[in-house]
Amino acid sequence: MDTKTFELYAPVRNTINKALCVVVKTAGDNITVQPLAGDKMTFRAQYLAPATEAETAALQPLITRLRIEEENRNKAKTIKTDPALIRAEFEKFVQHIAARYPKSAATFMEFWAELMAAASDLPGQTWEMKPNTAKNPGPVLKIFNPATRKWVYCLALLAGWGLRMEIKKEFLPPGSESLFPIDHAMFGAGRAVELVYKDFTAEKRKPYADCVRAIYAKIANPGTPAQAPPPSEA
Repeated sequence: MDTKTFELYAPVRNTINKALCVVVKTAGDNITVQPLAGDKMTFRAQYLAPATEAETAALQPLITRLRIEEENRNKAKTIKTDPALIRAEFEKFVQHIAARYPKSAATFMEFWAELMAAASDLPGQTWEMKPNTAKNPGPVLKIFNPATRKWVYCLALLAGWGLRMEIKKEFLPPGSESLFPIDHAMFGAGRAVELVYKDFTAEKRKPYADCVRAIYAKIANPGTPAQAPPPSEA
């Protein structure tokens, strides 16, 4: 018996329980579908049938949503690697702050310039925009990890009226713990600090810029050509 084939986003009906679904993945005879309600499920192709015209109409809103979600995922991947798009997202991020807190945005940009002087302004490599719990992408500094040979997240900046910074413990220079007094951040993998912009003067910003400079100094001269950090692939 020939194996049934289904295209991505094809409207289908489960022949066992009559549930209406949309195809989201195919792997040979295994078809993963998204039902109108509930989580994705995988069935053998023989248990699925093309939806009728009326059933297809009922599934159309779900099909549209799934297509938009896929487009957004692809767009996020492009933004993550394209320096120009990363900068554009960063500008939107700052404008969002400036619209409500102009002075905070100005102070943040001063601090950002200091961080870039310490880490090098290489969007897509030393930093990128990463979605956070606020759903809006925020800047994250990245550093080369010799153990994994990859560029990984190091310091996240969650900025608004105030500024919260979260740093991975593994990259925090010894003796710098007092700069990030909040322990168990990043689900236990990091430390954090929460700052108020009006008190975040150039003098108080300097220890944080120096901390970042010390972190990146470790990869500036890795020792041997074989250990030199490769371009970021993230």
